[in-house]
Amino acid sequence: MLRVHQQNPIDAILLVGDNFYPCGISGLDDPQWTKITQHFGQLQVPIYAILGNHDYGDPQEHNNEVITCGPTDPEAELEEGDRFPAWQFPARSYALQSPLVDIIMIDTQPIASGFTQPFRGSATGAENIEFLRQQLEKSIGTWRIVVGHHTIYSSGVHGRTKDSLRSNMRALLPLLQSRSNGADLYICGHDHDLELIGDRDARVRPWFLISGAGSGLDVMRTRSATEPATLFPGSLSPFLGFAVIDINLAVLTITFYDRKGYVRGGPFTLVRRIR
Repeated sequence: MLRVHQQNPIDAILLVGDNFYPCGISGLDDPQWTKITQHFGQLQVPIYAILGNHDYGDPQEHNNEVITCGPTDPEAELEEGDRFPAWQFPARSYALQSPLVDIIMIDTQPIASGFTQPFRGSATGAENIEFLRQQLEKSIGTWRIVVGHHTIYSSGVHGRTKDSLRSNMRALLPLLQSRSNGADLYICGHDHDLELIGDRDARVRPWFLISGAGSGLDVMRTRSATEPATLFPGSLSPFLGFAVIDINLAVLTITFYDRKGYVRGGPFTLVRRIR
């Protein structure tokens, strides 16, 4: 990231959950905070974060009870901004708004898990879906981007697993695909790879960007032909790296970089649509 930043300065980092792997943090004094300050602090740009399932302790339902891998404290992640100013995490779901782009940051754990009651300080799944609906409806940006942790489409293990979490996330598609109030791009992590999925001609939106290859890799496999196509990578070969998004009034581009900061794919271009 430093290499790319030195060549073409970036404005901010979107951190798409599982910020502390594998079992979240215990509080503000958890030594794992160095994972953030040492890896990203040198860029000296704002870091906009959301929570992932591992920040919640990877909740799993067992015998009608939710169990986790430890007594994690997701709320502590929202409080760190007082000590690390670059860390911008005002709420579990929030929106970054401008005339150019609205970026809606969603806590997808309650949605994916179907939480009907708060869990470790969360909202319910229904409340988060309603927040997303309201933000899309009142969006004023030329572009609309939704950021969540969980996948909707992916060639990684989570995207291929036919379970309730995937079904609950795919229930968001009518909102995201709306011609009048939908999104242009959905960004997530969860699966440990880099992938771009969507209609090649961008007539149907959003595109789906999976960027979860910051520290480890999983196997990618071919998905159902009834799902949107994988635009990148063509060989479904995962590599460590990250994605960079460039936005102006006319186009939005996505470029994939490897761990050393060299281009591995793209730019892939979305052209502004008239709503």
